[in-house]
Amino acid sequence: MTLSAQAGHSLSFSSHCLKQAIPLMVKYKIPITPLNYALWYCYVSEKNHELSQELDTIINKYNTCSTEQANYLFNKYLSNDDMALFYQLSDGFSDVVGKVHHDISEALTYSAEFDSVLKECRDKLNEADISQESGFDEVLLCVERLSDKSATLQNRAQDFQNQLAHAYSEITELKQELIKSQSKAERDPLTGLFNRGKFDEDVVQFCQAPDISGVAVLVMVDIDHFKSFNDTFGHQKGDQTLRAVATKLLKHVSSVGQVYRYGGEEFCFTAHFATISDMTNFTQQLRQAITKLQIKDPKSETILRHVTASFGVAIKSKNSQPEQLIAIADRALYLAKEHGRNRVEIIEE
Repeated sequence: MTLSAQAGHSLSFSSHCLKQAIPLMVKYKIPITPLNYALWYCYVSEKNHELSQELDTIINKYNTCSTEQANYLFNKYLSNDDMALFYQLSDGFSDVVGKVHHDISEALTYSAEFDSVLKECRDKLNEADISQESGFDEVLLCVERLSDKSATLQNRAQDFQNQLAHAYSEITELKQELIKSQSKAERDPLTGLFNRGKFDEDVVQFCQAPDISGVAVLVMVDIDHFKSFNDTFGHQKGDQTLRAVATKLLKHVSSVGQVYRYGGEEFCFTAHFATISDMTNFTQQLRQAITKLQIKDPKSETILRHVTASFGVAIKSKNSQPEQLIAIADRALYLAKEHGRNRVEIIEE
């Protein structure tokens, strides 16, 4: 059964599928194209288990699905008719917008009609001769006509308001779902910090940002001897250490820059300072703050480890490129470890 056989789905059903497919596409950095949407629509609807299994295999291996792989899956399992579902969804939301536009036009038209009736009744009331019986009849007719028109206008206004509220709710819900999914895709689930993908995007902007007075730096932070601690006490204690260091970094860095989990036991942050002296003092204070962290056995309260970290600082220059800046910070971090760990090394590009 192809997806095109499901044509005629309501906007609410299409919205439901969108809320499932879009977060996955954002998470795995899949371009939102008709072909990709058709694939992921099929995936979330679970209508083709073979496609789902093969897509799972690709995602597990590459953590994304390239254009070539998407074309291969589409040609193997779907047809051009299935892309109509993407357009069906687009058309559905176009219908919402079109309906709102129509309702606005109708409301404006009826408002103009009501305005015309008001003017007509005003003129008749001005001309009415209340010394004659017919004059009273003219007044009564005007009042009755205005009363009917006013009641109709109120009903239409209420209907219009209800329709707008429904459209607003539908679109707002989808917007929030998309924002939520994008936020999840940018965060490291263990520490809550921004992840490597977000860093790769932000470091480009960091390098391209116009130079301001002061010092801009990229700092790499690596927990010392983490692997041996992880191997000795287990992954749960290792995760506890990662979260503790992440919390300490976020607390200190949030006032001067942005912090990320770069990968494994390595973190990084970008920041701005007024002077090199301010940057050096800040980094040393942060290093010392991390040395106060202790990982304890919850039962015996025995200290399992005092945490330390090494810091590699790259000072941004006017023409810094992301790859070069990262390489310099990595070099500085290597030197910090070579020179005994639990120290800060600074290299100016």
